[in-house]
Amino acid sequence: MLGIWIGKLILWILMLRGRDATSLPGKVALRIAPGLLRRFGGRVKRVIAVTGTNGKTTTTSLLASMVAETEPVVTNHKGANLAQGIATAFLRACSWTGRLRANTAVLEIDEATLPVVARDLPIGVIVVTNVFRDQLDRYGELDGTLAKLLDGIRQTQATLVLNGDDPLCRYLGLRSSRKVLYYGMRRETARSPRREQMRDGQFCLMCGQPLRYDGFWYGQLGLYRCEGCDFVRPHPLYQGELQGGFLRFSEEGLPALMLDLPAAGLYNAYNVLAAVSAARALGLPSAAIHGGLRAYRPPEGRMQRFDLEAPVTLHLIKNPTGCDSVLDAVVSDARAKLLVIGVNDLAADGRDVSWLWDADFELLVEDARLTCVIATGLRAYDMALRLKYAGFPESRIRLEPDLIAALKEGISSSAAAGAAMHALVTYTLLHPAARWLSERRDQLEPQGALYRTSVS
Repeated sequence: MLGIWIGKLILWILMLRGRDATSLPGKVALRIAPGLLRRFGGRVKRVIAVTGTNGKTTTTSLLASMVAETEPVVTNHKGANLAQGIATAFLRACSWTGRLRANTAVLEIDEATLPVVARDLPIGVIVVTNVFRDQLDRYGELDGTLAKLLDGIRQTQATLVLNGDDPLCRYLGLRSSRKVLYYGMRRETARSPRREQMRDGQFCLMCGQPLRYDGFWYGQLGLYRCEGCDFVRPHPLYQGELQGGFLRFSEEGLPALMLDLPAAGLYNAYNVLAAVSAARALGLPSAAIHGGLRAYRPPEGRMQRFDLEAPVTLHLIKNPTGCDSVLDAVVSDARAKLLVIGVNDLAADGRDVSWLWDADFELLVEDARLTCVIATGLRAYDMALRLKYAGFPESRIRLEPDLIAALKEGISSSAAAGAAMHALVTYTLLHPAARWLSERRDQLEPQGALYRTSVS
């Protein structure tokens, strides 16, 4: 009980001070009571775990919003996905005596954390969004990430909801010895790549031969097949198709659903597809799915918009494939624009920033509407060098290592030019950027400036 009391007290103090109480209460509580997660696991009836490289936070928030239409839910909606963040989510949802106010938990769980917490929680469904290279200093290469995921999966009897368009998720499904439900985009929507890009998982993990593709969506997600064995993209039970600003969701034997997309971009459509597929696997009705989408609010930095002196969109970047998806969304913005790109190399960001050279910053060179890029953060010079080698004109690259100064300069220049601004930042810059932009909004509101936080 002491761990719960201390954790709740810290949570209460932080919330009174207006601080994000996402990890510290759980970290202290686990130090006092190492078996706390097992205790909470015994008090909740089912846990739905969302893991993978990209899209975990958005998919978790979407799915939790849908489940909340039918029952109370425990969730770590702000992306604190290590053991301490999960413990904090339970502390937030329990009374001072440890009694939970919900029977279901929808939890984002880091790939390396899944095997650590799997035995303590009654995980009934595991959603894997995708598997890409991410933080090489922490996860190692892809085989290390896959090994961690398989270790966690095999400690449960969970049903797997996997992205069938990703050959690495397909491999997890074949090696897991668990019930697997696949989701994916309609094959007719796959396309030939418009340019060569770095792709993960180019070889069959079953036999080692190169994979052949009949079309791509993004990254290594596509219509893959191995010519050396029978490894092939599965036919998805749940299928999605982008139609304007909607996702057409179809499930074999049931009427199709037309779903509002709360954020633009193909990668966000995949997040919706993953969440709705998991909702269907849980037996949620269509009304709960539609209601959850309406009630959903985007997590911090996931195409989060701030209407200030100039319109600002905040994006999180952390690995090559995720960064490519954001860059694609940025160049698709038809407005004149300025970019602030912030890169740190702290532990939460990943010490190894070599991924910058695998991301397709060459896309920016082709965007005639992009006026300049401001590089900021601890690795601002690395970012500027990467842009130079991408072919972006040096005269349009500015250096400002201080994040706040870079944001101020970007907004001022954008406003003067009548342009929009996109801020692309790594994890440890995300919260300071969001906090400063929110404070700037609050300063402008008394002057009559209209502000809203929404998605593109």
